[in-house]
Amino acid sequence: MTTIICMSSAYLSDSVLGSHEGANWCWHLKRNISITPAQMAAIFISLGLLTLLIGIAFYNFGASFILPFSLIEIAALTIAFVYNAIHANDYEKLVLTDREVQIERKIGFQVTQIHLMRSMTRVERSKLKNDLIELRQGQQSADFGRFIHTNMRLLLAEQISKRMMASHKLNF
Repeated sequence: MTTIICMSSAYLSDSVLGSHEGANWCWHLKRNISITPAQMAAIFISLGLLTLLIGIAFYNFGASFILPFSLIEIAALTIAFVYNAIHANDYEKLVLTDREVQIERKIGFQVTQIHLMRSMTRVERSKLKNDLIELRQGQQSADFGRFIHTNMRLLLAEQISKRMMASHKLNF
């Protein structure tokens, strides 16, 4: 049994309700990032300098093995910063046009686009509990909803399905 929590549309964002762009409906989901890249860089540089200062201080006091571990920690911080920078702009975008369902996904440096015929595409609800939303057209399927909380995926799937059916009825 599925329990749907009714929320006022004032509390729901465009990521769930979608936005109307001309004749199309669009859902744009992206990572929830609360810190700017400049702030992140400043934090990583500060941590790296602090680690380096501690390593140099211990080296001067005769503990020469601390400095190499400090350099390894700085390398790990650099790798973490680069990974974060690569994935900071990841997103998913679903656009419903009159004839198509277009899904665009950017993960790292890879951008993929999937085009499905709207009249033949269905939102799979059978296995939606904590999984991604599956849009299926025959044997072809596409997942959507990586960047939205799992509790909101069912509501998002319902909104997408509702928008797909609403204008599909108008076409007949």
